[in-house]
Amino acid sequence: MARAAAVTPEDVLRLSAPTDVFLCPRSANTYEIDFLSFTIEDYETKALIFEVSRNRPPKIDMSQGWSEDALRKIKYEFSEDVLRLPAIKTSLEFSVGSRPVENFRMIERHYFRNQLVKSFDFKFGFCIPGSTNTWDAVYAVPGLGEEMIQDMIANPHETTSDSFYFVGNELVMHNKASYSYIVEDRAQAKRSYDYLNPDKASGGKASQSPAGAKSGAKYSDSPGIAEAKTVAGGGGGGAADSKAAAKFDDDVWSKEGDYYDE
Repeated sequence: MARAAAVTPEDVLRLSAPTDVFLCPRSANTYEIDFLSFTIEDYETKALIFEVSRNRPPKIDMSQGWSEDALRKIKYEFSEDVLRLPAIKTSLEFSVGSRPVENFRMIERHYFRNQLVKSFDFKFGFCIPGSTNTWDAVYAVPGLGEEMIQDMIANPHETTSDSFYFVGNELVMHNKASYSYIVEDRAQAKRSYDYLNPDKASGGKASQSPAGAKSGAKYSDSPGIAEAKTVAGGGGGGAADSKAAAKFDDDVWSKEGDYYDE
């Protein structure tokens, strides 16, 4: 597969292993899409489990030394709870430049030891020029077997992902990530992410989404489909609504079977 912006959504949906190279250069992001923050919540308790933002940046993967591509390789550290929860809510805030962004789409492929384990396909739709947008999704997490969970915990950063961002059929961004998981003491209520939920720790309500995040998400009980209502607005003046759907590969981590930089 050529390293070029001519890569299509169908091309990446056929991938069965992580790519060896980035499939588009950083300069392909002519729409000036900029990620501002990303959070993960336990859907049921509303506890904030993970957060990255300009004030809380993720760790860049510098294991191969400094390069422009290193800026697109992120190392994440999650609680093991992310692997066990039946449903999670994610919230992504991003801005776009002076050009309208039509048919914005993200395809994310997750691997463990170079084997595809799950695939997501999110469609945002239209972004107003100069706008800041919030993309919320609430979805069922396919259930992982305990053996698989323990294997992933015991082998940090062998769980990886490729994230591909398209405007129409044009690949404009490709990011890579690797993941490690913090083991929680199952006998205690305390969790590694409690510092993100000061209200809950003090006996109040569970932590809410970051300021400015607009929620209208709908939860689907279907194990293969996740649906969310997305609200976009901001500097472009006005707002636009669209629906985002996350589609899981039925053959990978199904309930019947096993289970963000250039």
